[in-house]
Amino acid sequence: MNLLLISTLICILEYIVPIVITYFTGHLYVGKKQEAELRKNLAILRQEMASISMVDEFSKYAKLQRKYNKLENTLKDIENDRLSSRKKARLLTIYGFRIINGILIIILLCIYHNESVMKLPKDTLWPINHFLTWPTDREDSISLIMWFIITKIALFKCTQIHMISNC
Repeated sequence: MNLLLISTLICILEYIVPIVITYFTGHLYVGKKQEAELRKNLAILRQEMASISMVDEFSKYAKLQRKYNKLENTLKDIENDRLSSRKKARLLTIYGFRIINGILIIILLCIYHNESVMKLPKDTLWPINHFLTWPTDREDSISLIMWFIITKIALFKCTQIHMISNC
């Protein structure tokens, strides 16, 4: 029973953890005060530029335009740095978890390769009982390898159905 719960939890976590990591990295890498100040300064400059006639005071307008462009480029650079570091952190944590999860699955398969995850009543799995018990020799049971395959396929189909229903 413990092997059933642990193996199922490992498969479920493989789908849940990336969602949680994406959520937390989105909240950890939020825009900072510096970005808010730059946006505020851009809005002020935009208002000043709107109040000045481009034809009558071209030099003043051009000066404000250059200042506006410089602030806008600075803001874009800061945003791009923040977004790239968020993406890097998200990818590193997701793939780090997947590597650890894969190692854990391999360890479980090496240790419990001849163990059955669940034992069912006689002839419950009749047409496919030999396939589901592989590599164990216990009849009417499901091996750990087959349980991982069944769980992963079921979770993949559930996520597909969820994606289709949200579209």
